[in-house]
Amino acid sequence: MNVLLLRSPTSDVPDRYEVAFRTHGYSPISAPVLETTLVHLEQLASKIDDGPSVHRFTGVVVTSKRSIEAWNRAVDCIVTRSRENDVVREVGSGGEDETSWAPIPFYILGDVTAGAARELRKRLPHGLGPMDVRGGLGAGSAEQLARVILEDGDVSGSKKMLYLTGDKNRDTMSKMLTQGGVEMEELQVYETCGSSTFAHDLEDALRKAESAGAWGWIVFFAPSAARHVYPALCDRFFFRRLDDTGGTEIAKVAAIGPTTASFLREEMGLRVDVVAPKPNPAELANTIAAFDSPIPSV
Repeated sequence: MNVLLLRSPTSDVPDRYEVAFRTHGYSPISAPVLETTLVHLEQLASKIDDGPSVHRFTGVVVTSKRSIEAWNRAVDCIVTRSRENDVVREVGSGGEDETSWAPIPFYILGDVTAGAARELRKRLPHGLGPMDVRGGLGAGSAEQLARVILEDGDVSGSKKMLYLTGDKNRDTMSKMLTQGGVEMEELQVYETCGSSTFAHDLEDALRKAESAGAWGWIVFFAPSAARHVYPALCDRFFFRRLDDTGGTEIAKVAAIGPTTASFLREEMGLRVDVVAPKPNPAELANTIAAFDSPIPSV
C-alpha cells in the first residue's frame, strides 16, 4: 500500500520516515511541498556572538529543523567573520565564559528536530551549539514543550527564552509560557511558502507508486502546506470530508500532530483518520499500521 509523505526527504542519509513505513510493508513516497528561506541571520548571529548572559537568556526554544539550520548558518557567519578579521573566538571549555551557550538548555519540539540539534553540536565549536538538548521525544506538541519548560527545576530564578520561530507559528506555547511567568524574546529565522513546482513534483512522485491495490494514505506535516497542496491533490485523489457519511474512501488522511490535525478539520473540513501521538517516524508509522490492522473477531 502506498503512503504519500508531504515533505522533503533527507538526501544524505536514509529517510527515517520512509524507513519506518517500509518496516511495516508500506511503499512510501515523499513529495516536497514547501520552499523555505532563512531570514534575519545577522540578527541571530549577533545574539549568538554576544552570548546568553548579555541578553539574560536562560534557554532557547526550537520548534522546527529550519531553526536548527538557521543557527548553523549563523554560527558559520560568526566563524567566517572571525577568520576574515584574524580573530580567534574562544569560550570556556567548561562553559564558564559568559559568551558560551554550553550551559544553556535548548528546549526542542519533537524527536526529529532534537536529533538535528544533537547532530549540529557535533560539528560546531564548543560553546556555540546546543550542548544541552531537552524535550524531544517527550515534547511532541507545543503544550507538552511548554510544560517541560515551566516544570524545569534546573533553571532557577526568572526564565527568559530566545524563541526561534518561522512566519506561521501559532501563539499557543508563547501564551502558556508568558502566563507561567517566562519572558519570551521571539526572533523569526525562517519563512515558508508553497512550492512552485509541487504539481510537477507530485506527478513525478506518483509515477514511482505501485499501481496495484488501493492508494492508501496521504500524510500532512504542516498547516502551512495543506492549503497550498490541496487543489493539486484533489486532481488525483478523493478525500472524505467531515460531513461525509458514506462513499468510497480512496485516500485516508494522517496528520503528524494535533496542530496540523486541527487545521485540516477546522479550516479545510477534512476527515483525519490518524494523528500521530508523537511527531516522529516510528509513532506515525505504528499508528497508521495499527489503523490498517484487521480487528480480530471475538
